[in-house]
Amino acid sequence: MTILSIVASIAGISMGLSSIPQMYKIHFRKSASDISKATHIIIVIGAIIWMLYGIEINSIPIIISNLIGIITNSIILMGCYFYRKPNHY
Repeated sequence: MTILSIVASIAGISMGLSSIPQMYKIHFRKSASDISKATHIIIVIGAIIWMLYGIEINSIPIIISNLIGIITNSIILMGCYFYRKPNHY
């Protein structure tokens, strides 16, 4: 493994973990009213595509970093679902 591949792996994992503060905020506020669901859906779709590419080329760093991103952003989307405001008509 080269230094660049190690740094890229650390960067990929860090990017996957970057959603943790948002997860924390949703969980403790018990609200996701100000969260853009579309953004996180796009991130999950992109991460799935990247993970599939990582599987195709057999790149563990790409697979792991995108799997982390899929998990964290999916948890945010679940928070948006569970903490959505009820419709009052």
